[in-house]
Amino acid sequence: MTSMGNKEALLKFFDSENGRDWEEYRKHLSPYVVWTLHGGDTKTVIGADHCIEAIKEAYRGSGRTFTCEALYEGGEGGRIAAILKNDLGERSCDIFEFKDGLIAREHEFLLE
Repeated sequence: MTSMGNKEALLKFFDSENGRDWEEYRKHLSPYVVWTLHGGDTKTVIGADHCIEAIKEAYRGSGRTFTCEALYEGGEGGRIAAILKNDLGERSCDIFEFKDGLIAREHEFLLE
C-alpha cells in the first residue's frame, strides 16, 4: 500500500474508533499487532483480539471521542506519528508502524 493509502487507512481507523465500529476497526489491524501504552505505567497488548478487548474496556461507559490535530509521515509511509486530542483536551502522541497496509505496531504516549 502506498503512503497515501496508509494515511487514509489511519484516518478510517480513527473514525471507526470514534464510532465504536469494532468490525471496521479490526480491518486495519494486523492479527499480530502490538500496542504499547506509555502512561503512568507501560502496558503492552499483543494481538488484534486483545487490542479490541482493551480498547472496548477503555471506552466502556464513555462517549469520549478524539480528533487528529496533526499527522507526520516517515519511513516511506510505513511509519506515521499522530497528535490526538480527546474531547477533554487530553493529548497523546501515537506512532503507528504499518506492514502490508495494516497497523503492525502502535506506541501511544499519553501527554496530559
